[in-house]
Amino acid sequence: MTVPRSEKAADTASHTGPAEAAGSGLANSGILNVSIKKLVNNAGAPAPPSWETRLCEAARVLARHAQQQGEDQELRRGLGSPPPIQVRFTAAPADLVAQRANIRGVKLGATAHEPMHLHGRLDDIEDVYQRAGGRLVILGERGSGKSVVAQRLALMLLASRTADDEPVPIVFRLHNWDPGIRMKEWLAAFLADNYNGLDATGPSGIRLAEALIDEGYILPVLDGFDEISTGLHKSALQQLNETLMSLVLTSTTDAYARTVRGDRTLARAAVVMLEPVAPDDLLLYLPRTAQTDPAAAHWASVLGSAAEDSGGLEHTPVGRALSTPLMVGLARSVYSDGPQDPTDLLDGARFPSPSAVEDHLLEQFVPAVYERRSPWRVQDAQRWLGHLARQPDRSGIAWWELADAVPRGQRSVAFAFPSLLLGAITGYLTFGSVTGTAGVAGVVLLLGASTGWFRSPAPARMALRASGRVRHVLTQVAIGPIGGATVGLIGHPMVRHWGWLALTVAGGAAGALGGVLTGWGRRMDPEAENRSMAREGGKGLLGGTAGGFAVGCFSMLAGLSAPTGSYRTWLVLGVGIGLAFALGSAVLVPTPLDTVVTPRSLLRSNRQYALFMMSVGGASYGLVAGTLMDPVAGLVGGAAVGVAVGIGGYAWGRWLIIVRLWLPLRGQLPWRIWAFLDDAHERGVLRQAGATYVFRHGRIQEALAAE
Repeated sequence: MTVPRSEKAADTASHTGPAEAAGSGLANSGILNVSIKKLVNNAGAPAPPSWETRLCEAARVLARHAQQQGEDQELRRGLGSPPPIQVRFTAAPADLVAQRANIRGVKLGATAHEPMHLHGRLDDIEDVYQRAGGRLVILGERGSGKSVVAQRLALMLLASRTADDEPVPIVFRLHNWDPGIRMKEWLAAFLADNYNGLDATGPSGIRLAEALIDEGYILPVLDGFDEISTGLHKSALQQLNETLMSLVLTSTTDAYARTVRGDRTLARAAVVMLEPVAPDDLLLYLPRTAQTDPAAAHWASVLGSAAEDSGGLEHTPVGRALSTPLMVGLARSVYSDGPQDPTDLLDGARFPSPSAVEDHLLEQFVPAVYERRSPWRVQDAQRWLGHLARQPDRSGIAWWELADAVPRGQRSVAFAFPSLLLGAITGYLTFGSVTGTAGVAGVVLLLGASTGWFRSPAPARMALRASGRVRHVLTQVAIGPIGGATVGLIGHPMVRHWGWLALTVAGGAAGALGGVLTGWGRRMDPEAENRSMAREGGKGLLGGTAGGFAVGCFSMLAGLSAPTGSYRTWLVLGVGIGLAFALGSAVLVPTPLDTVVTPRSLLRSNRQYALFMMSVGGASYGLVAGTLMDPVAGLVGGAAVGVAVGIGGYAWGRWLIIVRLWLPLRGQLPWRIWAFLDDAHERGVLRQAGATYVFRHGRIQEALAAE
């Protein structure tokens, strides 16, 4: 049975994806699609594919990426060899389940005679989902395997998907969903954050991510209903009930029961409950995880001895502790893959209760996996993982947010040192005097410390490409200088009347105008990210203000008359700078849809973006300094501004200063951070979730954070 696609919703999500300033400073250019569009309409690339074709292609790419990620996740969890333990499930109590007639979609007056048969084992979960008619809730205790079952269901549905217009099951982690945000809007934001190319807009201005959801191309597998913030479960359930979408939901039993009892359950949803791992399944599985036949026989002997001494494995502390797939997996890592002897688990004095066994497995997990050919000392790995586990947002490890976890005061100090060095070098090479060196160093120090005070911008995913974009390039080149010319139009008279510091206001006005026009013009580019005009204007205002302040102070320290140069010179400079930024924006497009999002690929993309804009900004500001002062000032000042823009204005720069330098100096993270994260992923401590890493399980993270 193929689950029908949901009906198109009347309300359309309006999420804006992650954005970054397109370039800080005086010349933050804009794009305005006005009458010039008529002049360049015939200069573009071949006609783009239809919107429906783009949706089908996006769904096909998503399906391929989701399958690759799911299979990799199962491999890291050790579910490939031996075959995964067959978790059992049964139907939930009647007061947690929707009416059978509503689940089956029976017409009024008719009767749903056929039983649902909502029981089985892991391999049966797809059949149960199909019998449920497209809405299924999976309940269980912490560590009972809910996420594993949901992921396996998604992989089964992907394997049986035969047409491009069939829904693609995508696993969404609910930990950061605030039900104050509409479900479809949040889903679209999640897709745009974790898959490339979905921020592109169609003819009606709707993004690909939103259209995929509205048109029924996405089957949400919502993992972790219990992880939604306390007090918001009722409103979350209400939103889920208001949508007609097919979906899968996982939750701890208690959290779901508290939400639905005395109110109403999830509409039209069948509900199953995962059962504890049966002793027979445990006796079959753990010996199979051993590397050799003697080791397998030893596992069987240990479990058999425990069962014989207590009248059944389920009556022993070790048997009760190993009743969840999480603990079974940890036991495998510690004893089958690690150096320890499982006979230790029979020591009643050390492990008098199931909780004692669980604490022992959680404590020994990291040492066990890092004793196998590890380049890191166990103590160091535990300390670094503990720092990552204690991040304010316990939901995942996003590299661009690691800097934000450092207190603001420390961030400001971390940025102050390199800023002071940059300012001192720039001042000395430009002025060659103590006063000039100290003055420039002080200005740059102030800007650097201020940069550290603010949070890191979300990393934009951009690629350099001009091919096939002639029409949009010409549009930007024709209109882009508007933002830069604004500096000349208002900056010259303002500086003449109020001095060089008036450039702060002129730069802010030019930056804000450029940002607003950028947000407006991007709506006309089908490949561009859909960014908010207000947000782009705000970013332009901040960047332009900072740039105007820096150039104004630099000119004051140089002792230049106010203003230097004629009105015409200022206008030419503004237009030239605007043109440079326009050319830069013209060849920047979002990363293609068929590029897989990984933490490292996102960092590489953002680094390339930052370096490109660093070059554009450095050349533009160098032109200003070279024209108003001398060529040496142009070269030195342009290079300094370029470095400041690249480091301070982009997520990669924050990562470089805080995560690659400051935190390793304090011993909280290793110097080779990427090698460490990749290694932790290979060892199964972390798993990848799109552009972030997350800990294998919340209980492992809690144990590391407690240490």
